[in-house]
Amino acid sequence: MQGSNVRWAIPLRAVVAWTVLSGCFSEAPTFAPRGQIPPFVIAAQADPPLGAVYEGPIPFPINVPFRSEDVNIPLVARLYQDLVPGADQIPQVLEKSIPAGIYEDTSRSVSMDWRPPLVGCHSLTLILTYYDNFDPSGFPLDEARAARVVWWLNVDDVDGVVTMASCPGSTQR
Repeated sequence: MQGSNVRWAIPLRAVVAWTVLSGCFSEAPTFAPRGQIPPFVIAAQADPPLGAVYEGPIPFPINVPFRSEDVNIPLVARLYQDLVPGADQIPQVLEKSIPAGIYEDTSRSVSMDWRPPLVGCHSLTLILTYYDNFDPSGFPLDEARAARVVWWLNVDDVDGVVTMASCPGSTQR
């Protein structure tokens, strides 16, 4: 009985070895290319908080965490003063280039300082999108590929007489 086990053991080992080794010679797995995931901001972590009215002083520093899958296309962050939807004029803008990154990178953020002087009620709008997603007027071609957040500022209103309805772009009229 023991001789028959030995007789089968050698061919069985050869079959197992061939099976294991043949896996080493197969082609490497292929994966579908990663798709682009447009930038989105993590609004709850924006600094200063988005729900507050900032009362100064200037400079106005911002830090906005975001995530995106950029597939090697760099981003641009633009910070607009008093952006009014549908307006013909481009408001004053600060711009910052951001290298392309991956979705899994949770440490990405946009940091900028608004330094031009401001007095009274204003809005600052951050638009984050791909460098090739701006039309000639400076606004996103495809809003689905852009993230946008707005801060409201009421600078040097020591008596508290300025109403938010007087702010450029306010819809509280």
